[in-house]
Amino acid sequence: MDPAGRGTRAPKAGSGRGTWVRRGATFLGLVLVGGGWAGGAEATALQALQWVRESAAAAEAGDAAGRLAKLEAAAELRPDFPQVLLDLAEAQVAADQPEAAVATLRRFAGLGRYAPIEQTAGFAALRARADFKDVVRSLAGNLHPRGDGKIAFTLRDVTGLIAGLAWREKTGEFYFADGQARCVWARNQDGVLRRFAGEGDELPGVLALAIDEAGGTMWAAGGAIPAMRGFAAGQEGTAALVELDLETGAVRRTIGVEREAGEEGPHGFHTLAIAEDGGVIVADREGRRLWRLAPGAAGLAVAAESDEFFAPHGLALLPGELAVVADQVNGLLRVDLRRGTVARLEPPAGATFVDFTCLVATPEGALLAAQSGLRPNRLWRIELDPAAEVVTRVVVLESGHLAMSAPALGCLGPEGDFYLIGNAGWSRFDLGDGQPSAPRPVPIFRTKPDGPGR
Repeated sequence: MDPAGRGTRAPKAGSGRGTWVRRGATFLGLVLVGGGWAGGAEATALQALQWVRESAAAAEAGDAAGRLAKLEAAAELRPDFPQVLLDLAEAQVAADQPEAAVATLRRFAGLGRYAPIEQTAGFAALRARADFKDVVRSLAGNLHPRGDGKIAFTLRDVTGLIAGLAWREKTGEFYFADGQARCVWARNQDGVLRRFAGEGDELPGVLALAIDEAGGTMWAAGGAIPAMRGFAAGQEGTAALVELDLETGAVRRTIGVEREAGEEGPHGFHTLAIAEDGGVIVADREGRRLWRLAPGAAGLAVAAESDEFFAPHGLALLPGELAVVADQVNGLLRVDLRRGTVARLEPPAGATFVDFTCLVATPEGALLAAQSGLRPNRLWRIELDPAAEVVTRVVVLESGHLAMSAPALGCLGPEGDFYLIGNAGWSRFDLGDGQPSAPRPVPIFRTKPDGPGR
């Protein structure tokens, strides 16, 4: 865990997911604060991360017992934080508690994640133990591919940042958001790709799409990101929701959000959904809130704001003015859009909901969630009770597929199957120079959303 963090906000908008989600480590390390984030006591993530920060300070001061105590408290409060378990196991080794360390590593393996613990210096004292070797084998087993999904098709010779997609049932076309080229691509049923919208600089870096067939509208969400063509430093931290004509791709209007006076953090729209009334809900990953564009409204209004939001990246709407947000740090959050209240959905024992990058609701109200960050990348089906207050069942549909090396957003498509961008290509734009990458294929992964035996 990196105790340094990057201030009290989520990472800077548009800095590239390759830098936002550190390789081999959970996104948690990016939000450990240096002080000053006023959080409610009910937000367990805030308390757990505070203890982790204090454990790092104790380690620097040579207080091994204090470090261990803080990490034990953090792991007790949030056993679904994988990196906290790894840090705790290292502290237990340092405190000459090898049995406890192996037990903690076994808990980490039970979350289905992977880490090369046999190569980690902090675990060198355990390498000769048979029970440690058993955990190493369990972790290696977690990397074995699972599921029957496959590549549905591939976007060939793409040079941009393909971050979001949508499917239009009426025409059978798929649409793709290109954050680098500032455009939307359309792919017809014959596999022909054409530019649908964004010939000039009228669009921001487009990251997510949603189709409102009844309103004849495509909504595009995004913002000024360094990866986009024509980026200027003064634009950074602004976000926008764009209304496009669904037939022609013409821009009808652009609704922007900029930093307010005295506001420290940027804004970044990474996902959106169409509400039952035809309005639009947008997740602001950098601004840590949800926005609502009500039908007929000229501008966005805050729909929900909470200390439970760290990096809201996935969004699914359910009946009854309910939303579920996939927060990359904090897991799944239930949002009552009428009241603006936010509550965390507890994962079942042995599961972790952190690092979700995508969330889609099925017609029957289940959730499909793509998980990236720590290996292996996975696709979950998550079922809730009728009030969407309790997780009743989870199934890992897919895990460890090469075609899901860096999953981005997804959508339901033909035959009700789930389609997912297997690798958006964020790492190709870490320099933030707005230049296209070398041509490359972008895999679109396809799987059944019902799970094994359903």
